[in-house]
Amino acid sequence: MTTETRVREWYDYRALRSRNALISVVAGPPRIGKTFGAKLDACKLGIEKERVTVWVRRTLTELNPAKDGFFESVAPFFPGVEFRVQGNRGQYREGTKDVWQTIVRFTALSIAYQVKGTEYANADRIVYDECFTPPGGKYLEDEVAKLRRLWFTINNNRTGRDGRARTRIDLLGNPLELDNPYFLEWGFDGSREWQKGTATGGDVVLHLVDPSKYERRITRTLFGRAISEADIEYADGTYFTDDRGLVVEKRPDDAKPMVTLATMRGVYSLWEAADWSAMYVEPYPLAEGLGKMTVAFEPLAVGPGVVYADAKHFMRKFARRHYRNGGARFVTQHALAARQALAR
Repeated sequence: MTTETRVREWYDYRALRSRNALISVVAGPPRIGKTFGAKLDACKLGIEKERVTVWVRRTLTELNPAKDGFFESVAPFFPGVEFRVQGNRGQYREGTKDVWQTIVRFTALSIAYQVKGTEYANADRIVYDECFTPPGGKYLEDEVAKLRRLWFTINNNRTGRDGRARTRIDLLGNPLELDNPYFLEWGFDGSREWQKGTATGGDVVLHLVDPSKYERRITRTLFGRAISEADIEYADGTYFTDDRGLVVEKRPDDAKPMVTLATMRGVYSLWEAADWSAMYVEPYPLAEGLGKMTVAFEPLAVGPGVVYADAKHFMRKFARRHYRNGGARFVTQHALAARQALAR
């Protein structure tokens, strides 16, 4: 059915699949064929096993261009097969057959709530392409939770032979910052190529792709000849920009106490600089005599005496403004654990 070159010069998912994770994160530089390899696997899964892949982008603005020409790069690997995108479905047919079969379904994470009640009986894989934003880019509010809810809806309590969720997730992207919701959620860093998510028992796995394994040889393949040396980034192997927040030894004495923040990893206090230029995060709550409220940005961190601050809450807006604009200052390394809540 399919034709392949003997040497797989795009990103090879076989090592990742061998780890049998429920959620797999492929974090690597552009132009190594992460998306190409995922499309190729989606076509094989659909044509050979009649299974569907759900292709996800963050917003409709990102999704619509991604659908345009979706199959063009992989079509040559399937001679005698015709592909098309019809609305939010990617389809194929063989030879002169009149029947089109759906093998890819498209959706945006920002409208994931709309898929409730939708049947995905044959959907065995979710691919969230370009899951990391550029520096300063905006993630969705509670993005990791939204992805989980989409996963629950699509999987619909189906299980595989191992008794775990039948639908698996691949997250693909180019992480320019360690300080992103997914790395913070699962405790990933830039220290090792292969990592298991904290407290996931291997159900969440990261492959931090070593660009030096790809950058030279990939331009010599049929897939890579369309790109120039100038297009290949990270030639020095440097992945990440500096962390968004700076660690400081103490906050200024004239900083103004704002709120106590309850998180899944501890309780912190937020202070604002006298000139409103920065927010200081301390690894303990405000003193009771200050009369400030306690809030949580994570629903699961809400408890007695803790107010849930949603996206419209003034304290959520205060924290988001400083954090996303690079104005967060963490008082000692112990305060860095608050980033998971602040990044939401």
